[in-house]
Amino acid sequence: MVLALPLTTLVAALLLPVSLAIPSPSWSVRGGGGNGGGGHPQHKEVAFVLVGDSTTNNATTVNGGGWGNGFCGSNAVDPPDPSSLAPNTFCENTAKNGATTGTFVANGYWAYAVDVVKSQVALGRRTLITIQFGHNDQKIAPPESMGQNLTWMVDELRAIGGEPILVTPLTRRSFRTNGTIADTLELWANQTKLIAQQKHTHLLDLWQTSITYCEALGPTLCHVLNRTPDDNTHLNQNGSIVFGRMVADLMKKSYGRDKLPIIPNPPLSYNISHGIPSYYPEDTTNTTTTT
Repeated sequence: MVLALPLTTLVAALLLPVSLAIPSPSWSVRGGGGNGGGGHPQHKEVAFVLVGDSTTNNATTVNGGGWGNGFCGSNAVDPPDPSSLAPNTFCENTAKNGATTGTFVANGYWAYAVDVVKSQVALGRRTLITIQFGHNDQKIAPPESMGQNLTWMVDELRAIGGEPILVTPLTRRSFRTNGTIADTLELWANQTKLIAQQKHTHLLDLWQTSITYCEALGPTLCHVLNRTPDDNTHLNQNGSIVFGRMVADLMKKSYGRDKLPIIPNPPLSYNISHGIPSYYPEDTTNTTTTT
């Protein structure tokens, strides 16, 4: 159940609004956009391709784990996931569970994503590709290794006419006793930011924005978005909707006046930007099903 405006006095009293203002990158962006790029014809169709690990992936499983279905939408689950995009907008989620920047390439997933991008570019569509890693790269190598892989991913996508967007990793929802997030992803988030600055790409700071939002909610209400009660990494369907909208709103802000086919959801966007929950324990859809 997504709250509709106006918000109740009770909610307003319990949860003070917390602004999630995210500064725009200080570097100019290559490939168009609201941060200094060259721009694109407003009539040109836009396509989206998602690249990443399980915190982006959703596949066809309810409570599948990532924010991707909340961004692209999906009719492959019941009930369907609503899209953050205008009807008939192409959006393919190529993210894979357990992937690092290295295994995504080694296992052939990158080659598939590149083929999807090429097909959309060939159709004359402006093709935006989100790239979000860190959760699994963290387990096997220093952040600089992920940074090297992100660098050549950006270069290859640009070489085939794609427009890469780097996304910092979604926070894990593990809390300290004082109510703050027990974060372990900062170095990988910072590496993503560094590569975005060096390569002049758009950057969506999902890591910091999701930390701020979860700390505003607190453990109980943030864990309502967990895939299973004790899974603080992956998302249930409601979590996919919330964080898919968060990504959409960050993208819309990053691109400024450069129009993208992102449809508004004012109540949900308001709740996210003000640290207010849209779901409560009675709304939870998390299960014990594994993916």
